[in-house]
Amino acid sequence: MTHKYKLALFLQCMSFAFISPAGAQVVLFDFNNLPIYSPLPISETVNGITARYTATGEGYSIQDANVLGFTPKGFSGNIIYPNSVYLADLLIKFDTPLSYFSIMYSCQELGCDDAATMRVTAYLKGSYTGTNTMTARKPGTWPVDTLKCNFPQGFDSVVLHYDSPPPTCQDYGVIFMADNMKVITDKTLPVSMLYFNGASDGNTAILNWKAAAEINLKNYVVQCSTDGIRFLDLASINAHGADYAYNYSQKDVTGTTYYRLKMIDKDGHIQYSEIKELTFNNESTVFIIPNPSSDYIQIYCSNNLEIKTIKIFTVDGIPVRMISNYYDGQKINIQDLPDGTYILKISTLNDSQTIKKLFIKIP
Repeated sequence: MTHKYKLALFLQCMSFAFISPAGAQVVLFDFNNLPIYSPLPISETVNGITARYTATGEGYSIQDANVLGFTPKGFSGNIIYPNSVYLADLLIKFDTPLSYFSIMYSCQELGCDDAATMRVTAYLKGSYTGTNTMTARKPGTWPVDTLKCNFPQGFDSVVLHYDSPPPTCQDYGVIFMADNMKVITDKTLPVSMLYFNGASDGNTAILNWKAAAEINLKNYVVQCSTDGIRFLDLASINAHGADYAYNYSQKDVTGTTYYRLKMIDKDGHIQYSEIKELTFNNESTVFIIPNPSSDYIQIYCSNNLEIKTIKIFTVDGIPVRMISNYYDGQKINIQDLPDGTYILKISTLNDSQTIKKLFIKIP
């Protein structure tokens, strides 16, 4: 190895030997909390930093790392994957200035002896900051490497661009997939979380969390979403100081629901927690009390669905009673019905589902 080559290699390594300053944080975006199959544009917040992903051309979408039937080395979970075989840039905008950016990438190459060159270009408020390139050091089939840039003057957006194809390889495409994006910012966050947990208990969501530090924190806002993208506020909980154990529960939840914490400091700065996905029982359980009965019954729905109508039939399907505008627990007089077995059909306003229940009348 020549002295000239050694010097060039040393300078290249030094350009990425970044020591994060005091107070800086390294944040990993692994895309695993983004809804799979979702097309860009899409936004993601991790540890108080929001990244907005867009693209040129036919764009990108969120896919499984094994979308091709195999997983490139180092890739896992959800990844960013191209929507077509045509050239498209990946654009990423951040809500706070960064000093360092890196992302794992893999270009479409099949058994190649050399690799494509990727480029990242950084901007601050629309003005050019700097650029850097990377060529996979171990070419082959879908080779993996990391594209990086480090500009201490700061930047808030980057463009990932397929810069040039492999010099000699003939079996390639001008597309790439990406995973495991890391950024460094000097931004001081109001909350350092110890944990944020979520669990489903029947149709109730149970959330609990604890912070190791709360710097100038005002309150937590519990948020929920049905698609993991658009979140609504559920409750605001005042900050009580580090090591305080917080908890919150939401009743009557069905299907799949996503939860996160919005943390607001006294200066109005906002930080978001990771997203928790919970799945709940969609079926409502109907209780008939007492059953058997000889004089009256009361009907309750476990998830407090508003009941529209109750119809009572004989086992032969003959209707004998209909009650409209029923409220939970209202008494239904059955003293005039002959002894026997009956079918109750209960219709609710919320989901229009009909639930069949049997009761037996015994004198």
